[in-house]
Amino acid sequence: MALKLTVLMDEQQTQVTLPNDQGTITFTKAAGSVPEHGVQLFVKSSQLVSVDQVVSDADEVVTIELPWSVETAFVARAFQNKLANTETPIPTNQETAIEPTLATLIAILTRFGIHLSPVKPAKKRPAKARHRFNKALVSHPFKVNRHGSSATVYWTASKEMTVKAGAKLTGEQIMNKDGSMRYGTKYGEKLRADNADAIENLTTTKDIKLRSVNEVGLFLYYGDTNGWLELVDAEGRTLDELTKI
Repeated sequence: MALKLTVLMDEQQTQVTLPNDQGTITFTKAAGSVPEHGVQLFVKSSQLVSVDQVVSDADEVVTIELPWSVETAFVARAFQNKLANTETPIPTNQETAIEPTLATLIAILTRFGIHLSPVKPAKKRPAKARHRFNKALVSHPFKVNRHGSSATVYWTASKEMTVKAGAKLTGEQIMNKDGSMRYGTKYGEKLRADNADAIENLTTTKDIKLRSVNEVGLFLYYGDTNGWLELVDAEGRTLDELTKI
């Protein structure tokens, strides 16, 4: 859509005149009189908050004067639908009649930074859990049993996990839906290759030192879940609940 607009600005207002006598759009800081054939929008924080009903603390008032060929009540209803995110019916013949004018108005208002539909708040991601190394747990064994893997694991230092000899590694690689190897599987294979001298027939023959809970999961079962919840002590407590802060 290409539009040739005439824009006049002064300290009180900005007035946009649409081509072909399609009307005007006037931006002001305070509400003025509603034109005889028009619609008034109230905007707060760049969001449409009211149609034809005064909002005293609005940041901006948009007064739209429409050509007589366009029925203002249905234009107002269309804006109301956007404001409330609803679909109050507009007669088909009227919807067709106002569609070109409405499309032009929406394009201009959007370009001026006005959100006509409610802006959905961004979903807050839950904070990533943090865990603190506890020296009291250095000699505290945790068991892992997932995807055919099994192991006894100790958190032996702040950045060191010890997988005891005799651990069973899963032999079933976890792949992407398209059949390609997922990142966790690739990384798990690398960890196994790095410790190949301590693995025989998917069983560890000596203790293996890894750097994190994440690496333990990748090494044992290709890490497709939260490893902190897979390390469980004899009383059924997870490493997560014992060390999370």
